[in-house]
Amino acid sequence: MHSDMLTKDEVRSALERKGCRRVPLMIKMWIGGDCYDAYGDRLRNFVNTIPEDFIQVGFRAPGGWESPDDYPEYRWAYKDKPDENETAKGIDSRRFLSKWDDLDEYIEKMPNPIIPDFFAGSAQVRKDNPNAFIVGMNFFCFYERLWTIRGMKDLLEDFLLEEDNVMRLTNAVRDFHLKVIRGYGEAGIDAIYTSDDMGTQESLFFSPTVFRKFIKPAYKMLIEEAHKYNMQFWLHTCGNVTAIMEDMIEIGLDVIHPIQPFAMDAKATVRDFGGRITFMPGIDVQHLLPHCSKDEVIAGTKEVIDTFLSPGGGMIFSLSNAIHTDVPCENIEAFMQTAYDYGKKSK
Repeated sequence: MHSDMLTKDEVRSALERKGCRRVPLMIKMWIGGDCYDAYGDRLRNFVNTIPEDFIQVGFRAPGGWESPDDYPEYRWAYKDKPDENETAKGIDSRRFLSKWDDLDEYIEKMPNPIIPDFFAGSAQVRKDNPNAFIVGMNFFCFYERLWTIRGMKDLLEDFLLEEDNVMRLTNAVRDFHLKVIRGYGEAGIDAIYTSDDMGTQESLFFSPTVFRKFIKPAYKMLIEEAHKYNMQFWLHTCGNVTAIMEDMIEIGLDVIHPIQPFAMDAKATVRDFGGRITFMPGIDVQHLLPHCSKDEVIAGTKEVIDTFLSPGGGMIFSLSNAIHTDVPCENIEAFMQTAYDYGKKSK
């Protein structure tokens, strides 16, 4: 570990917007493996000079159609292969549950993550790193999980046409996530980090009314459960989610990522919501990192820190999403070095 890695208490102080000796960094998880293949030891050696202030752990997550030999029912599918009319479809429309008539059977066979050894690795990491801030990963929460089960187009129709069935399915998915939270909580993990890409570049995929009916109550239960274990609840959600920011603050969301550049207005977001939630802003990976000069990357990195550490702010610094080989190595280096150095000056 880097000698300047923040301690658990320092990170928590930053997350609670009480100040920290520098901006916490959570960057490396978003650097694609192809970057290391392309840039080799130059990138590998460089990233080790910049502290990563969080340790990420996982649990034994269920597969889609495949399942482990020792737990054959541990998967999101409830039978061995898709229905015949599903096999030629893409991932966004190939449904695990193609007929609502099978909902009872699907819920009965929902994967159960509470098997002791599934969280044993997380518990060991906690034991080995008592002073580090440890984050438990559990991506694909509600909207993302529901559309993998029903298909994206179908789910958006279901919100309006199959309200009772969608509510039952949402509650079953909620119960799965509650078990994951308990597993991480009993392992002594400090935060749970989930994902739910609910926004497009311009707005939500669905109306705020749909969110408040189906998804918000489920999130409220997850956040309350996490807080019982003194765990924070973090959410990655791409796109413009301004319309539900107030809702997420109301139910106690601790951290939101990435406040997507070109989709959300960073300054307006800090003005309207700063001081009530901690931001994990992501540097722009659509334009700035792949297409701009090193000096422009440095300036853009400083601008993000200045924006989100303004009065009432509070932040972790990250990438807005994964980066790949369209980003020059020197721009990765410029971003990370500036995030570290300027983050110390802006404490």
